[in-house]
Amino acid sequence: MLRALNERAALYALLRHGAMSRVELDRAIGLSKPAAAELLRRLETSGLVCRSGFQSVRGPGPQAQLWTANIEAGYAAGVDISATSVDVAIADLGGMVRGEAKISTRGNQRQDPTQAVRTAIEEAAKSCSLQASDVVHTVAGIQGSVDPVTGHLEYATHMPRWQGFDVRQRLGAALGSAVTVENDVNLVTVDEVAGGCGRGHRNVVLLWMSRGVAVAAMVDGHLVRGSRGGAGEIDQVPFVRGESRTVGELVSNRGVLSLARQHNISAGTISAALRRGLSVPEFAAELAERVALALSSPVALLDPELVILAGDVAMAGQQALADAVTNRLHDMLAHRPRVAIAHGAAHSVRQGALHAAVGAAREEVFGRGVGEATDSGADLESWLLPPQAPAGPGEARRSR
Repeated sequence: MLRALNERAALYALLRHGAMSRVELDRAIGLSKPAAAELLRRLETSGLVCRSGFQSVRGPGPQAQLWTANIEAGYAAGVDISATSVDVAIADLGGMVRGEAKISTRGNQRQDPTQAVRTAIEEAAKSCSLQASDVVHTVAGIQGSVDPVTGHLEYATHMPRWQGFDVRQRLGAALGSAVTVENDVNLVTVDEVAGGCGRGHRNVVLLWMSRGVAVAAMVDGHLVRGSRGGAGEIDQVPFVRGESRTVGELVSNRGVLSLARQHNISAGTISAALRRGLSVPEFAAELAERVALALSSPVALLDPELVILAGDVAMAGQQALADAVTNRLHDMLAHRPRVAIAHGAAHSVRQGALHAAVGAAREEVFGRGVGEATDSGADLESWLLPPQAPAGPGEARRSR
């Protein structure tokens, strides 16, 4: 066990720092010179590290051998599953995207939808001269929430082909490897925290406003999913108690376009409606009121340091919308979170899935021999960053 833990710590150190000499690795993880030399020998034999040239030195003496983690020891796949398509990216253990593929699923009503995911992964693998079997972990983002007890997809009536079965189990059987299935808005949050406007934050609320409306929350670095996976599914929640209107009807794309028409703003797209409407004080004030009310309960309950606005409405509104919501939210609540617009990268669901999948694949490849295999349903967001070397006296960590 100590040997496996030391190997894992060494591999993550090499991922963080790049090429390192044995002496530098000694210092990074606290091993003795003989123990580090033996560790590198074992990792090279198992194919997990590679020799990477020599370190230039001044003066006489031999040059130090450099070592790197073998980022081709396994691959990860991030998948975005929508009602009409499957979008896939495959990356190595260093996080570099190697292959991509997107296939349409329109018109294939009788086909097992999990086979479409397999086909997309096979095409992505083929595009970079890999096999689908080279993928050791897949994270799939899907519209809706998967019940952790039954594995069934909930809150997704627009995706009938994915209803009535254990999604994770069937996907795993189709792909023949470890699979994590996650809500798509949660994965947008992962993407923002990994490299977007939420980077460095551990307490975040994200409001997604597009065709549908949903909230994702991260508390102390962990996504909040709820007992049945439905945390944040606010689309059908009454906007104000006693009203027939729902949150989704008022801050979705359709709701914002309807609001624009009420203010005599003629626009066929969300971008046009927000571009014209945010210069109209009455429109801007009412939209900010709607968004702030949708946020008020999760913000009051969770006290986040950052609120992220995402989706079509946020991308169209940009900083003007963020400023208006900030002012209204701060008027309503004692909490004072910063409000930001998501960086809105293309393929944000797929990218969030890929961040998590790379972390999970590292754990499965680099953590072999350390306890039991990683549970494919466990805290995917905890895999975003490699762990630091274990703490404590170096001697206690030495391989024997």
